[in-house]
Amino acid sequence: MEFDEVINRRKTSREWTDREVDFEAIKRIIGAGMKAPSWDHCRSWQFIVLHTKEEKEHAFRYAKSVVRKFDPTRYEGRTLNLSQEMYLYAMPRQYTMLTDCPYVIVPLFQCKRLNAEWVSKLNPLTTAWCVAENIMLAAINEGLGYSLRIPLNREHDVVLEKLGVPDGWMTPCFIGVGYPKEDERVLEQYSTDPSSHIHKGGWYIQETMNL
Repeated sequence: MEFDEVINRRKTSREWTDREVDFEAIKRIIGAGMKAPSWDHCRSWQFIVLHTKEEKEHAFRYAKSVVRKFDPTRYEGRTLNLSQEMYLYAMPRQYTMLTDCPYVIVPLFQCKRLNAEWVSKLNPLTTAWCVAENIMLAAINEGLGYSLRIPLNREHDVVLEKLGVPDGWMTPCFIGVGYPKEDERVLEQYSTDPSSHIHKGGWYIQETMNL
């Protein structure tokens, strides 16, 4: 698949078919993640791969409780913007988008706690997100789809404890990989035209309209 096609097809999926995924594809996807920039040059990332229904349900029970607390009725009768429409669609699927897909990849990076005093202090997290982006793009390149959940508050620690991850490791996200349903709802997106987002030479709003 050409690079531009991969970029243009990249999107988060939340509904899956029962079609099995070859584990060799998962290994290639993780291999792509391993080629991300590494702040310590050691590429010391580790990956937990969940496959069975029991493994995924055990790990992500916290997400199920988040879904149960979500009240979609508060959006009834309102005119919604694109972000609200996506939220209304995505929130009820935060659990099943992980448990219903064939595989979930949990990328791990070494860090006891995040220190955001300076941006450079977030290097371990930043490069872990580079790993995650490579994984997502590699999944698209394999003809697959992915789901993405960022752990909410204490969910991070709950899931890692359930998975037996030793102290001193963190994860940026959980990434489901599988074959999306062909009739999955596709929501309208905001424009990706960069023209109004570029500031030449500095932050000059007037310049963004004349590129």
